Amino acid sequence: MIDYHSHILPQMDDGSQSMEESLEMLHQSFCQGVDVMVSTCHFYADEEDPKHFVDRRNQAFFRLRDAMATRAEAYPVIVLGAEVLYFPGIAEAEDIGMLTVGCRSSILVEPPMMPWSDSMLDEIAQLGENLGCRPVIAHVNRFMEHLHDETLIDRVLEREMLVQVNANYFLKPKTVKAAIRNLKNGKIHLIGSDCHDLISRPPNLGPVRRLMRVYRTETEFSILEQNAAGLLFPGGTL
Repeated sequence: MIDYHSHILPQMDDGSQSMEESLEMLHQSFCQGVDVMVSTCHFYADEEDPKHFVDRRNQAFFRLRDAMATRAEAYPVIVLGAEVLYFPGIAEAEDIGMLTVGCRSSILVEPPMMPWSDSMLDEIAQLGENLGCRPVIAHVNRFMEHLHDETLIDRVLEREMLVQVNANYFLKPKTVKAAIRNLKNGKIHLIGSDCHDLISRPPNLGPVRRLMRVYRTETEFSILEQNAAGLLFPGGTL
């Protein structure tokens, strides 16, 4: 499996707060069947510029990589990216292309937790055109739930942007039916754990894969991995 959304780099944001926590999150993910994790640390344009963020992120990654090399446990491959909080002017922002994911064919954008305007969605779509990549809207399921607006997923799709949902969309009893329906209808492109720690927001893609057997949606679920591989790796293969 490919976890497209995670916060596993140590002391980068509100995710992992230590090297040991990062290593255990990675190991738990691997044991659940995750082969690749996209590290999507939060980027806030009002706090730092892309160059500083990337330098800070790379240093955290190198420290984690070195620590992984000293351990006997198995870990997923880490692909670097960012979770970019939308801000007005994002489409034309300087150096914003430094925050693309993997081989630069996608960028993960998090809208603010408020009603979505057409102008915001149009600007995110324009960002993709300017960068020559596919915008991915982060955890659309969370916004649908908190904003009480089930139309958001269709508004993303209308602009040919990609929908990423979190694993808990499938794991929550009150949303699992909608999640399965949207999966079957091809409205979900990518899935992530959005893991931040080991307790309150742990790695959780393994339980989702088991649930796919119950709903007989293994084929549809496998398409999410194919989508992620196509974005992350030249040629679309791991």
